[in-house]
Parts: sequence; structure tokens; C-alpha cells
Amino acid sequence: MKTKLSSRSFIVRTSVAAAVLAVAGLTGCSKQERQETKTTMADAAHTVGEKSKDAYHATKDAMSNAWDSVKGATFEKRDEFTASAKAMSAEMEAKVSKVKADYSDAQASASRKAAMEELKNDEADYKAKVSALGDATAATWDSAKQNTIAAWDKLQASYYKARAD
Repeated sequence: MKTKLSSRSFIVRTSVAAAVLAVAGLTGCSKQERQETKTTMADAAHTVGEKSKDAYHATKDAMSNAWDSVKGATFEKRDEFTASAKAMSAEMEAKVSKVKADYSDAQASASRKAAMEELKNDEADYKAKVSALGDATAATWDSAKQNTIAAWDKLQASYYKARAD
């Protein structure tokens, strides 16, 4: 996934550089050349947008697929479920760290601040639910598992919201 994010970052940087060069070159171009440049820029922007969407959906699908294999885990398979939940937690923690690193409280809008606070709370809630899996009995397993899945869904939604703002 780092590769997808790195390639996305590369594409964005390349597009910005191309835009700067195009704008600088427009002042000395003929009308035909300016039109061709505008078309090229529009195509590049569309391509970057599509690749960004593809990266977002690929990441979301990968995280979702991780649950698919263990959602039906019985109490007897609780160790497998818990290990999966912890692995997903570690992966999400790395992503949240990146979002936090790119975040500036001083420059953030009110909605961005709220999204970051929600992300922080949902991350803590998910970790608490994963921790509670260790205390689950055969009678409480399904409830603990469903609480963990619900907390994950909420964490994932708040992550995408914080990343989008």
C-alpha cells in the first residue's frame, strides 16, 4: 500500500510540475499551442483524479477484505480473529500517523479539527474493543466480535473523513 501512496504522491507532484511549466510556457505560445496545452493539462488532471480514486478504493477494499476472512470466526477461532484485528490496528495506526503528520492544528478548519478529534476517539475505542476480545467468554464472544467489527467500521469511516478534509 505504501507503493500506491508513493506513486499517488509522485503523480500529484509530477502533475503540479507540469502545470507550472505549462503556465510558464503559455505566455510565449501561439493560440493553437495554448489550446493543446490546456487539453493536455485537463487530461493530466483527469488521469491524476482517476488514479487517486483507484488508490483510495484499492486501500478501502484491501482493509475490508481482511475482515471478510474472519468475520464468521467462532469462539474456537478467536485467536485468529484477534490476531487479524491487531494486525489491522497496526496498519491503521500507521495510516493515522501519516494523517496526523500532515495535519496542522493552527491551519485546520473547524470541520477538520472535528474530524481529527473523531478519528482519535474512534481509534481509542477500536483498541479498547480489540483488547476486550481477550476477556470474552464463549457466551460473550459474538457480542465482543460484533462490537470490534462495528468499532472498526467507525474507525475506518472517520479515517477517510479526516483524510478527505
